[in-house]
Amino acid sequence: CPESKVSVLSNATLINRKNVFDALMMVDNNILKLDTVSPDYIRLVNRPPATYSADRQVEIMKKFNGHCIIQTMFMKGYINGIDVNNVKPEYINPWLKAVMQIKPRQVMIYTIDRETPDKELYKASRDELDDIVRQIQQSGIPATASY
Repeated sequence: CPESKVSVLSNATLINRKNVFDALMMVDNNILKLDTVSPDYIRLVNRPPATYSADRQVEIMKKFNGHCIIQTMFMKGYINGIDVNNVKPEYINPWLKAVMQIKPRQVMIYTIDRETPDKELYKASRDELDDIVRQIQQSGIPATASY
C-alpha cells in the first residue's frame, strides 16, 4: 500500500520526551490534542498529570514546524456545577492565538459524539463549530469540523 498514510493521535502530554517527539515527526499525520490553553479548564476537564502546562505544550508543538495537526473538542455543559462551555470567546480567542503560534498544517475540531460519564455535558452546535472553522481558516490554516 504505497499510498497509505500513518496517523497517530496523541493527547500530547509526552511530546516533551525526545523519543516521542522524534517518533511523531516520522508519521504522516501527527495529530496532537489541544482543547484549550486555560489551566483551570484543563485541570477540571482533561485532568492531565500534575506537571502539565498548556504554555509549555504550545512551545513544544511549535517545534514541530507545522508537521502536526491540532485536534480540539468543543462542548457545553457543567462538571461539578462548573460551566465548561469552551465555545465562548474567553476560551476560543486564547486557543486561536496558540494555534496561530503553532502553525499546524491543519486543525480538526469536533464535539461530543457519545454519552459521557458526566450527564451534564452537551454537543457544541454545528453553527458554533462552523464559526470556529471560519476563524481558523481566516488565519490561513485549513480546518474541518466533525459534528
